[in-house]
Amino acid sequence: MKRLLISLGLTAVLGSAAVWAAVELSATQSASLPSLMPTGALLYLEAKDFHGLLGDWNASAEKRAWLSGDNYQAFSRSRLFSRLSQAQDEFSTTAGLPADAGLLSAVAGKESALGIFDIGNLEFVYVTRMDEAAVEATPLWQVRGKFDQRTVGTAQFYVHKDAASGRTAAFGALNGWLVVATRDDLAAGVMQRLQGGKDRSLPDESWYAGLMSQARSGDKPDLRLALNLEKIVATPYFRSYWVQRNITEMKLYGAALSDLRRSGDSYREERLLLRKPAADTGATPAAPGSDVAQVTALTPENATFSSAQAGPTPESVLAALREDVLERRAEQAYSAWSAPPAPVAVDAGTASMLETQIDQAPQAVAEPDQWLALRKMLAGAAPTAMLQVFEDRRPVADGVFVGLDAACALTATTSWDEAAVQDALMQSMGGRLTAGKLGERWVERKSAGGTYAALDGRVGLYEAVRGKTLMVATNAATLESMLAAGLARGKVGALSGAGTDAGVTYAAVYRHSAEEQKNFRLLFTRLDQVGHPGAGEDHVEAGTDPAFFTGNLGSLDRAFAAMTEERVEERDLGARVTQTVTYRWTR
Repeated sequence: MKRLLISLGLTAVLGSAAVWAAVELSATQSASLPSLMPTGALLYLEAKDFHGLLGDWNASAEKRAWLSGDNYQAFSRSRLFSRLSQAQDEFSTTAGLPADAGLLSAVAGKESALGIFDIGNLEFVYVTRMDEAAVEATPLWQVRGKFDQRTVGTAQFYVHKDAASGRTAAFGALNGWLVVATRDDLAAGVMQRLQGGKDRSLPDESWYAGLMSQARSGDKPDLRLALNLEKIVATPYFRSYWVQRNITEMKLYGAALSDLRRSGDSYREERLLLRKPAADTGATPAAPGSDVAQVTALTPENATFSSAQAGPTPESVLAALREDVLERRAEQAYSAWSAPPAPVAVDAGTASMLETQIDQAPQAVAEPDQWLALRKMLAGAAPTAMLQVFEDRRPVADGVFVGLDAACALTATTSWDEAAVQDALMQSMGGRLTAGKLGERWVERKSAGGTYAALDGRVGLYEAVRGKTLMVATNAATLESMLAAGLARGKVGALSGAGTDAGVTYAAVYRHSAEEQKNFRLLFTRLDQVGHPGAGEDHVEAGTDPAFFTGNLGSLDRAFAAMTEERVEERDLGARVTQTVTYRWTR
């Protein structure tokens, strides 16, 4: 799932940049904008019509739902929000006017760009195309008399530094452009470039030039985000605020680009990640395996979430099988407000223990590896691709229970031995299933997609082998859906034909239909009620944070209720990785 974490992580970076821009001052795009940006930017954000994007966001139902929801309330209590608010207040004091949504709307032009040069101090420069009349109507221009006047070339700009906070506010206008910055040198640099200055600019930096050489040509995206990952990942702020916590993996990449294009009922995000040379990372990236076309053909149409990965390691396959299929059990739940455990008594010893030796380590007793048979089988098969499928189990008539069923499908270079597969599964699970050998017998079942095997006990485990394809599931209906899907698409057994997924090394689909949302909200309520009896979608205890599932996650789910599907496709090309994320909306 690491590739999906990178995908989701970059989505989070894009969203965080947009939120940060909305709190301070944000950005957009023009063909000449990168050449106006001074060197040294860690993050660069462009849009071809920032005014239009901001207007769409302000008028959207998603904004209203998010700002009124528990997810925003939880975010507003976070340290990140506190730091952003502090910077916003300091900028307001320095500039002598509120740095709020009104100021943002006033300085939002058409083609715009934002460069962030210091994450900790939130140092930025913002450039937007705006005619002279619009500039003179901005609140900044109205208070220019309180600023010191500076000159660069033949142009003038305005600077004020607050002695208490050390913050600087600088702005200027020239040739139909408005420039706002938190450092006078950044503002001066842009003003000089607007006059034809030839100083080095963003396109002269190797990380940005490398991204542009690999980026898709053609129409300009609505929004473009470029990241100097080599420098960003090294900052302590990345380690503190990067929610994925996969710092080691992110160190493999030197730069990243994300282009967002909007059209009708879909948003399409095209991402590019450039790997560092092997000498810089200390490791050589693993060679990509085969594509995922064969296993994705087995995905049921009604699967809530599915992901397929090419070239998985045997250990990663075993971990997925254990977590999703073979070790599904109720986890111990506890209330966060329960009393702490009693302190453990410390035995300081007695005189009778003087002869007890303490300089010898206790003898280690090697425990048998219950997964040894399955581990050996997977290592010998050398899987070429793995598919993970999750379906929410609809509530029964009383509407109480909602669960998740899971399945895995594996393809290999040679055909699977079904008897060996069943034996390995039993050797791995038998001791946990029963002490009397009950429920350890495989029985044959039939379906429209062909025969499959099932355990004859109360534990739900089902498997099917079709030549080079192995499928294991926790629910018979899920496995039957996979068999039917593969049979209909001609992929089970022969495994021939590249299909539309040729070259894709990772693919994932998340369906967010109205029915799925209903089931997940019911599941969220049940989860929160474990530690908070009486919790529901509108339940918030006085003086406390909202319940995590029904409040925090539930409100985010409701805010984006109009998004019905998200698809991710990744192609690992060695030196670079490309990702395409498509969001479907009901409009």
